[in-house]
Amino acid sequence: MIVSFLLRFPGLETWGLKNKAAVKEAWGLCVSLQAEKEGLDDRKDPFSSLFPGEDDDQRHGSQSPSVAAQQGGYEIPARLRTLHNLVIQYASQGRYEVAVPLCKQALEDLEKSSGHSHPDVATMLNILALVYRDQNKYKEATDLLNDALDIREQTLGGEHPAVAATLNNLAVLYGKRGKYTEAEPLCKRALEIREKVLGTNHPDVAKQLNNLALLCQNQGKFEEVEQYYQRALHIYQTRLGPDDPNVAKTKNNLVRLGEAVRSAMALEDSTGSGFILMLAYFCSYSRARATHRVVPGGKRRRGDRGA
Repeated sequence: MIVSFLLRFPGLETWGLKNKAAVKEAWGLCVSLQAEKEGLDDRKDPFSSLFPGEDDDQRHGSQSPSVAAQQGGYEIPARLRTLHNLVIQYASQGRYEVAVPLCKQALEDLEKSSGHSHPDVATMLNILALVYRDQNKYKEATDLLNDALDIREQTLGGEHPAVAATLNNLAVLYGKRGKYTEAEPLCKRALEIREKVLGTNHPDVAKQLNNLALLCQNQGKFEEVEQYYQRALHIYQTRLGPDDPNVAKTKNNLVRLGEAVRSAMALEDSTGSGFILMLAYFCSYSRARATHRVVPGGKRRRGDRGA
């Protein structure tokens, strides 16, 4: 198949030289597939629970008044924390017909009592967005999270932990959709906020580093991936101790990543560069169709739109 494809498109190697970013992305995808095959992450969905998201918000909500004041003074009300736990319970049982109306009713009540531009409304938007995300309703979830982000930035400031939580949720959502380049800057900004608020050696910073490593891995940025994992490992070891489960998991991720890279290299050696070029071409062609651009050998189609 690879040979016939290269014969059909004899200029593919030249195209690859001019589109190095696409080739690098394809290499990252190849390694990720190898990592998944070899069990790099034993979760069904590697983006489902890498970082606690709104659970992190709740931890901030239960802090002492002095700490809360340092972080912007906003505390999530106990009733919303309780509602969040209830919604999560329903969602985990697949009872979305109960979870979604419950969220919507609470959101409507909050908007009537406090107005749309209130931090509590943003918290409820985040909770509903996570329920939609679990249902694979990505467009609805994205709209809600962007709305929540705007509210939190306007009411709490751009460097509040709640803003970081929403940025992370957006990054995870984009990651689940394969939009890694869009997710990475959101994840980096969330990391910067957490470092400033919590300190550079906080365990929550390590969790955010793990998210960032996974996003970079899917883009073929393996030097950065190793740096992020190493830094996360150092934080876990120094703050939580060598016996903490996160230490073993991060070490395992580093080992598995190396194995996956070696496997991908072996695959390339056995098939030649044609496999990576072919994969890069198809990724670029799919993206071009979604954005009305033309790539070599492809035809523009009217009306094609991205998800």
